[in-house]
Amino acid sequence: MINKLSTKPAAATPAEPATFSSTEPSFFRTVFTSTAFMIMLVVVALILLFGVLSPNGVFLGAANFRNLALDSAQLILLAVGMTFLVGAGELDLSIGANVILSSVVAAKVITMLGGTPEEVLAGNYQNVGVAIVMGLLAALVTGTLFGVVNALLVNILRVNSFIVTLAMMSVGSGIAYIVTGGVNVSALPRDLQRNFGSADLLGLVPVPAVIAIVVGIVGWYMMTKLRFGTHTLGMGSSIRAAQRAGINVKLQRIRLFALMGLIAGMVGFIDISRFLTTNIQGHQGDALAAIAAVVIGGTSLFGGRASVLGSMIAAIIPAILINGLVIMRVGSFYQLVVTGLILLIAVGIDQRRRAHSS
Repeated sequence: MINKLSTKPAAATPAEPATFSSTEPSFFRTVFTSTAFMIMLVVVALILLFGVLSPNGVFLGAANFRNLALDSAQLILLAVGMTFLVGAGELDLSIGANVILSSVVAAKVITMLGGTPEEVLAGNYQNVGVAIVMGLLAALVTGTLFGVVNALLVNILRVNSFIVTLAMMSVGSGIAYIVTGGVNVSALPRDLQRNFGSADLLGLVPVPAVIAIVVGIVGWYMMTKLRFGTHTLGMGSSIRAAQRAGINVKLQRIRLFALMGLIAGMVGFIDISRFLTTNIQGHQGDALAAIAAVVIGGTSLFGGRASVLGSMIAAIIPAILINGLVIMRVGSFYQLVVTGLILLIAVGIDQRRRAHSS
């Protein structure tokens, strides 16, 4: 509310000591009422629930927590990238196809540099270190380029990113099938799994989980402390207002999709490092799972508001549910049902937030 200025000069009044009202919420009140804290309570409740329901409390075992960290690391990474896009009012439904294509390119590069086909099939790799490093670079470059192409198509065609990335989902998957002939690339070096995919940092935390945490911290800093985050949320609030404020919207969109692509390429490399094979028929639900985690985590589905920390915590929920269902011997096909229900809950939560804030 803008106060009108009086046309009459104000009479001089004696100086009074400044008084401060207690309307500002305290630090603890801010933390305990935040979306991230609420989601953390849900995560703890789910862990305790499955711990009680699982046979002999297997769910609460150290080995299972390690599996949870590994299973949730990839979705946490995707959720961090998706937080920036959704906060900017954009969507990327093609990240699953990007993960598949990046993993295929990385696997092909590793096998090509690993020696002759006979040596590779026999597991006798030559120059393993060089092959793995080049495979990592290939995955990151492929993922980034895929994201840049998405952004360029949105900019040039002036079409909603939902439509563009929906089409690119088919394009990316098709290219992966063409490159592999519809057959997964396997026989990757076990050093990739031993030293990276299933390795533990200091014998405590899986390396992929450490990477997810580091990327999340960097993403939080970018969103909350840098102009990159301010410009991102400005786009999500109003494209026209962002343009009037001097933000190069098209360039920022390229940066955002490139960031999402870079993370997708990283996830693709982590995927093959864990399982030593590509999964060209998997990752179909990655985009929906990431979007659900982002929205549940406090990011508005319509842009303008984002929480990287909330997205990271919410990304653990699907891993807990799926892991708990598997331990309780519930069929794996229920995973799709769980993902769909989580997405519906996320949309409902976002709608309630919008209604409450308006």
